Amino acid sequence: MFRRRFIPVKHTVNLLKKPSPGNGVPPLPGALPKHDNRFTLLTYNILSPAYMWPQVYTYVPEQCKQWEFRHDLLEQELLGKYKADIMCIQEMTKRDYQQFWSPIASGKCDMGSEFISKTAPKYWKREPDELDGVAIFYNRKMFDFVSSKGIYLNQMLDAFNDHELEYLGQKKLGLTDGAGNPTGETNLLNFLKLKNQVSLFVSLQHKSTGMYFVVINTHLYWKYDEVKLTQCMVIMRELSQIIDDLLKDVPDVTKEKVKIIFTGDLNSTKNSPVINFLRGNIISHLDLNMVNPMKPFLNRCVYDDAPEEWFDNTCYSGKLKGIFDYIWYHDTDLKLTKILTGKEVSDELDEASQRGLPNGTHPSDHIPVLTEFKILNQSKG
Repeated sequence: MFRRRFIPVKHTVNLLKKPSPGNGVPPLPGALPKHDNRFTLLTYNILSPAYMWPQVYTYVPEQCKQWEFRHDLLEQELLGKYKADIMCIQEMTKRDYQQFWSPIASGKCDMGSEFISKTAPKYWKREPDELDGVAIFYNRKMFDFVSSKGIYLNQMLDAFNDHELEYLGQKKLGLTDGAGNPTGETNLLNFLKLKNQVSLFVSLQHKSTGMYFVVINTHLYWKYDEVKLTQCMVIMRELSQIIDDLLKDVPDVTKEKVKIIFTGDLNSTKNSPVINFLRGNIISHLDLNMVNPMKPFLNRCVYDDAPEEWFDNTCYSGKLKGIFDYIWYHDTDLKLTKILTGKEVSDELDEASQRGLPNGTHPSDHIPVLTEFKILNQSKG
C-alpha cells in the first residue's frame, strides 16, 4: 500500500524511508490538534466531468470515469481525510458548487466559500451551470470573511500600459492542435481576449493572530508560455490593487499584517517563464521588461521547502505529467511546517502498471497539494 504521508518538512532523513507497521503513518489533518498560529491549506484540480475527454483518458477504467464514482471519492477527501482550513479548488462546476459543495461545506463543516465560473467558450454545448471555475473554502471558526473579488482575465487587459499593449498586439503566436501540429498564427493580444480563465481573491482575517490574508486561486490556460505569463501578470497587478484597497478600506490593516497566498493550477513547470516571473526574475522581450510587482509579498513556493524527492508530479494525465500545482507565499509571513508527500502516487502507478490518473483511489488526474503553515509575525523587508 503506497500511502501519502502528511509529515514535517524539516526532518528529511528518516522520513524519506517508507513507514513500517511499527512506526505507523503520520495522521492526516482531521486527526491533528489545532494550534492558534497554524492552519492547513490545500490546492486541488478536481477534473471537471466536462473534461473527461474520451480521446485523452483511454487508459482510465470505465467506472473511474463516472462522475458519481469520482464525486464520492472527492467527498471523502475534501470533507474527511484532508479537510483543510483553506481549500482552493479548480475545475469545480457552478452546478456542483451551488447544489453540493457550498451548502454541505457550510452546514456540515462550518466553512464559508466563494466561487467564480468561467464564461462559455464557442465550442460549449452543455448547460451554462456545467461550466467550471475556481472556489475558495475557509474555516469560519478560524477566519473571518473580509472581502472577495473574482476577475475574468480576458477583461483585465487594461492592466497593461500602451507600450505593453502594443507589444502584445505585435507579438506573434504560433497556434497548434492538441498533438502539437501547427494550425495557424495570431497575435498574443487577440488570443488573450478569447480565453476564459478566471481568478478569485478572498480576503480573510485570522481570528487568533489578527493577521489579514489575501488568498488567490486560479487556473491558467493549458499551453503557450506567453499566454500563461501574461495571465499571471494580470493576476499580480490586480493583487497589488486589492492590497492597496485593503490598506485603505479596513481601519486596522497595515502592510505588516497582510499575508498573501497564491495557489492554483498554473500549468507551468518549475523552470518555466511563469515560475521565473513569480520568483522575481525580470522577463525581457526586446525593450520590454516584465517584473512581478508582488515580489515583496511572494518569494517562494512549497517545492522550495520540501525535499525534491517527495514529489515527481502533481498531474498524472496520461502522457502529460509534471508539477503544475503551486502554493506561493513569503518566508517572513509563513513557514511551511508539513506537507502531504506525492512520490507514493508514482510508486503506486508503477506497481499497478497504470499510465495515469484518475483510478480507483484517486478521483482526479491531479493530486491535492496539502500543507500546514505556521504564521510568522515578522515584518517584510
